[in-house]
Amino acid sequence: MSTALRAIVVASLLSGACTGEQVSSMNALTEPIRVESGQFLSGALPGVSPPPADADVEPDAGASLNPQVEDINVANTAIQQGEEGLTFSGHASTDATTVAVRFAELGTGYWVVPVSGPDPTDKGLLTYQFKADFGIGLPPGFHELLFAAIDANGFSGSQSPLTVCIDTPVPDNLNICVPKRAPPGAVLSLSWNTPVDLDLIVQDPSGAMVGGNSSTSAQGVDGGAPISAPPSPSNGVLDRNSNANCVIDDIDREDIVWQATPQAGTYNVWVDLFSACHQAAVSFTVSLWLAEGQSDGTQRLVQQPPLATGVLTAAQANGGADHGLFVGGFKIQ
Repeated sequence: MSTALRAIVVASLLSGACTGEQVSSMNALTEPIRVESGQFLSGALPGVSPPPADADVEPDAGASLNPQVEDINVANTAIQQGEEGLTFSGHASTDATTVAVRFAELGTGYWVVPVSGPDPTDKGLLTYQFKADFGIGLPPGFHELLFAAIDANGFSGSQSPLTVCIDTPVPDNLNICVPKRAPPGAVLSLSWNTPVDLDLIVQDPSGAMVGGNSSTSAQGVDGGAPISAPPSPSNGVLDRNSNANCVIDDIDREDIVWQATPQAGTYNVWVDLFSACHQAAVSFTVSLWLAEGQSDGTQRLVQQPPLATGVLTAAQANGGADHGLFVGGFKIQ
């Protein structure tokens, strides 16, 4: 069969025998993609590499080599850092026994899963399905996942590419994946390394507070919830209360987002250890991201030098009695 790859994304963007050397499960856990119930092998992906994206080749020109992955289904090709359980499925040629996958330019090896029975609705092609988890530190932007089918003799034909986009660790309105979509004017981000209830608190130039017990710096709020109209884009809004009351969500990050350019003036910042959640201490980093113009006329969030780093101990947990540790401030011109 010489059918060219049919890459199918079921929602809009905006996700036998084989060669290679098996490595320890501990090493596999550091890979940028981790396939649940898959076997990890070190080295390059088997098969014939696809032509470069900018190559002057017609989409259906030439015959692909079997065995091959015929199509790739995924709910979303915009992937969050640390995303878990993203399902991939599709079809492979009838001579395949396994399907392998890896990032083209990231990681040290590839994952292998067995194929399943034929699909009577699609020429008897064999089916495959797996769930994948993605690393926390993946570089934001566009990357290529490569898929390969392998037969019982360890031979692989043409590799099949799927372009995915890794989102930024802070909310950017998916600007990194869709550059024409404007990013927020500013994002202040708190991240930490231990499952504790840590809060980011900011006082804006008007004296309004956001973070802690207030989800927005908009005036006229009651318990952090807007009373009437939504806040102005120039007001900061807290995106989440991570690990609230020690209900651990494994996000360990809070962001205050200004959709428009924040009002000019000085912003004061605190980090409050609401509860240590039975942990001895926590290390944290506070960073500011600002929308900056690019050479192509678009805007992109750009991380500024870290505003603060530090450590809080369990003895400093205060249950929200005050703002916590003052870590500094920043100015918007």
